[in-house]
Amino acid sequence: MRSRKENNDLSVHAVAGTRVVVLGLDLKDNVRGHDGSTPSPSTLSAMLSAMTVADNNGNAETAPKSSPSSSSRHVFVGFAIDRRDISSGKSVSLNFDGKPIQKFHYNDYTVMPGHQYEYSVRRMIKAPSRTSYSFFSRPKYVTVGPPLAVSVVTEDPSKGKHGKREACAWLSRGLEEALLEFISQAADKGWQIRATAYEFTHKEVVHAFAAAVERGVDVKIIRHVKGTMRPKTRYNDVIRDEDGKVVKEWVPDNTTKDAQTAIDAVGFRSLDNARAWHHDTFIERHTSSIMHNKFITLLHEGVAVQVWTGSTNFTESGFYGQSNVGHIIRDEDVAKQYLNYWNELAKDPPGRSRSHSRQSGGGGSSHDEEKVPMDEINEQLQPDPSNGSQPQGTMTVLFSPRKSSSLLDWYAKLMGDATTSVHFTAAFGVSQPIAHVLNRDGKSVREGGVRRSPRIAKRSESESDEKLLRYILLDSKPSEHSSDKARASADKKGKGDEYCDYFDFKKLTANRIAYGAILSEREEETDDGTISPSASVHSEALTGLSTFVGYVHTKYMIIDALTDNPTIITGSANFSIPSVEQNDENMVVIQGDTSVADVYFTEFIRLFDHFYSRDKHNEMSSDKSESPSSRPWGEVVEDDSWMKPYFDPSNQLYRERMLLS
Repeated sequence: MRSRKENNDLSVHAVAGTRVVVLGLDLKDNVRGHDGSTPSPSTLSAMLSAMTVADNNGNAETAPKSSPSSSSRHVFVGFAIDRRDISSGKSVSLNFDGKPIQKFHYNDYTVMPGHQYEYSVRRMIKAPSRTSYSFFSRPKYVTVGPPLAVSVVTEDPSKGKHGKREACAWLSRGLEEALLEFISQAADKGWQIRATAYEFTHKEVVHAFAAAVERGVDVKIIRHVKGTMRPKTRYNDVIRDEDGKVVKEWVPDNTTKDAQTAIDAVGFRSLDNARAWHHDTFIERHTSSIMHNKFITLLHEGVAVQVWTGSTNFTESGFYGQSNVGHIIRDEDVAKQYLNYWNELAKDPPGRSRSHSRQSGGGGSSHDEEKVPMDEINEQLQPDPSNGSQPQGTMTVLFSPRKSSSLLDWYAKLMGDATTSVHFTAAFGVSQPIAHVLNRDGKSVREGGVRRSPRIAKRSESESDEKLLRYILLDSKPSEHSSDKARASADKKGKGDEYCDYFDFKKLTANRIAYGAILSEREEETDDGTISPSASVHSEALTGLSTFVGYVHTKYMIIDALTDNPTIITGSANFSIPSVEQNDENMVVIQGDTSVADVYFTEFIRLFDHFYSRDKHNEMSSDKSESPSSRPWGEVVEDDSWMKPYFDPSNQLYRERMLLS
C-alpha cells in the first residue's frame, strides 16, 4: 500500500510491505526557491528554523527572521517521527534517544502484517538557549511546526489479495511458517502435491511432506540426484576385477547424499505409509546440469490451484542463514503451467539437445535419444518473450533450460528500459548482459508507468533522466583478483574490450551498490589518548549455517518499483547464463501489480540499508589515512552539512530523495 501527504513545508510518501514501511521525506517546492532551483542547505535550514517553538511552560518563542545569530541557534537538524498503531492506540517515537533522524527516508522494521499505522512527521531544530536562569533541564532538540500525518496498512500475507490476481509473498521473516502452512493445506486424499527440491534437509519441511503422506495426500517430489563414477576402494586399496580393470562405483554428490539421509530419517506409524514414502514419493532427476527448482504445486481433486516458488532451498541455511524469498501464487492458470512443467521433468529427459550441449558446454551427464530435451520442451511451453515488458496485469512463467541465453538479454533489456529505478539482487555475481546495462547511465524518460507522486508526474517528458537510480545488492564484495582473471580470459578470446564488471559500473552515479557484510571492529581514541576497539559497536557474527552463500540468496529484480506499472521478476534462477541455458529453473514475471511490488521493494530497502551502512562503516574502519577520532559514527551532525548530499544533483542521495518522495 502507498500513501502520500504534504503540507506547506513537507511531504511524506509511505510505502507499506508486510513487515517494513518505508517513508520518503522531502521539503516542499516553496522552500526550494521561486524559480524552481534548490537553494543551499544553509538557506533551507534558516527558512525552516525561523518558526515558532514552545518552551517548557507552553509559552511561545519566535526565532527572529533577520538575526544572523538566530539561524545559528535554530539549525534544522532533521526529522522527528512518531508511529501510532490504530487498533491498539499505542504510540511510539522512532527517534533513538530523542535524536533527530538525519536522512530523507526512514525505514520502520518493527511493524506487523495486516496492521494500520499512522506516522506523524515534524521538523527538529536545536533547542534555543534561554535568556533567563532556569533550574529545569531542557532538551537538546525540539520539534517545530504542525505534524504531518500519513496512514498505511501493511500487507496481510494470509489473505494474499493483490489486485485482480491472488498472490502472496513472504520475504525473509515468517518464511518457514508460511511454507509449512502452505503444505498443510493438503488436508486429505482429495489433495495432491507435486514438488521439486534441489536441497532437501530441513527437518520441519521434510516432516511436513511426510505428514501429508500420512494424511493420505498423493505426494510426489522430483529431487536433484547427481554423482560421479569413482574407483571403488577397500581399506584404501583400489579394487580391480579379474581382468585387472579398476572397479568403479557411483558416488552421490553432497546435495544428493544429505537429502537421502534426511529422507531415511523419517519414521512412520504405518508400514504402508513408510513404503509409500520410500518407494512412491521421490522421483530422481539425473540428466539436467542442476535440478535447481524449489517449487510446490498444490492440486485439489486433480486441478492445480496454487504454487509456492522462489529462491528458498529446503535447508536450515535457506530459512535461517541467508536472505530468501518464498512466493505463493493462487492462480489456476499459473499453477497449471507449473504442473505441465513438472510432468515433463518427472520423465527425466535430458536438459539440452546434444548440439546445444556442445555449444554451451553444459547439459546432463547422459542423453536418451528417444526423449525430447527440456530446452525444446520449455520453449514450447513458453516461447521467449518479445521485445519490451509484458501487458499490465499479467503474470508470465518462464522455465529453463532454454536453447540460448536470449532470455537473459530480455531481462537486461527490461532493466535498460527502466525510467525511475531498478532494485536487483545478485547472489553469484552479475552476468555480462546485465553488467553492460549497469555500465551506462540513464536514458531519456520514455512514456510508461507514471509515478504516483504528483510532483514527479509533472516532470517534463523531455527532461533527461538524470534521476534514474539502480540499486544492486550483492552477496559479497567482488574480488579484484577474480575480476583480473575474468578480464584476462576475455582478452584471450578477443573480447576484452566488451568485458565489464563491478569495478566498471560501481563508478556511475546511477548505481548504488551494497554487499553482504558484518560490522568489523572499529578503533576509537579514548580520553587518555590510547586507541581501542569501539565500545559502541556490538560484535556481529554469521550463523554458520551457510557455507557457500552467506548473506543474499534471493534472485529478483524490480523495475520502476514506485510507478503504476512496476515489473517484478522472481524465482530460482540467478540471472546467469548457466541458469538460463543449463539448469532446471523457473521464473515469474509479474507486470503492473503494485501490491506485490511494494512487498518486494520494502524488503529490498530493509536489506540494502542494513548492508550499505555496514559497508560504509567497515570502509571507515579500514581507512588508515584518518585518525579514529576524526571518524564519528552514528553521531548527530550539529550543523546543516548533513543535508548537502540530498540537494546536490551529482550525488546519489539526491536521486534517492527524488525517487522516494
